[in-house]
Amino acid sequence: MLKKSMILLFTAVFLVISISAVGAANLNSVTYSISGDASDVDTLELEPEFMINNIHPAKLNLAFDGDDFYFGANMGLNMLMEDNFRLDLNLMLTNEVDGLDFGKAFGLAAATRGADLSFFWQTYYFIDDDLDDHAFYKGGANYRIGPRSDLEISVANQYWDLDNDVIKLGIKVKL
Repeated sequence: MLKKSMILLFTAVFLVISISAVGAANLNSVTYSISGDASDVDTLELEPEFMINNIHPAKLNLAFDGDDFYFGANMGLNMLMEDNFRLDLNLMLTNEVDGLDFGKAFGLAAATRGADLSFFWQTYYFIDDDLDDHAFYKGGANYRIGPRSDLEISVANQYWDLDNDVIKLGIKVKL
């Protein structure tokens, strides 16, 4: 598992560096979040988000649950962009999904684009045959707390443990 994790991480870093070298990708924001249930904090996450050609989103997800590190990367293809709504088709790769070494998923992401309050929903379907549960989701709201920062509150499960439903609380810093 460590070997595949390192390969996935190096591939993601290489892609980001190579895309950035031609000036097509810009670091748009970074979200720092904690997640857990009502009794304790389970996971710390760092999620940089890039915009390719100022239209298509790409994200990396680096998570630590106290024991292991998890890596995920997704790339979106913008399908609809209005003044107050956005819809993207996504492809996601992870170093682990529900105990399997390498996960592949496709999904949709939708978001409203309000001035102070925005809502979002992401849902993915893992195409790996050996899984009992194939769905990964995250939905919530971003509330503006400063000129370049949002408070993010969401309900989700985790791609490395699809049965674990959590509440996420984070700060999104726009760059």
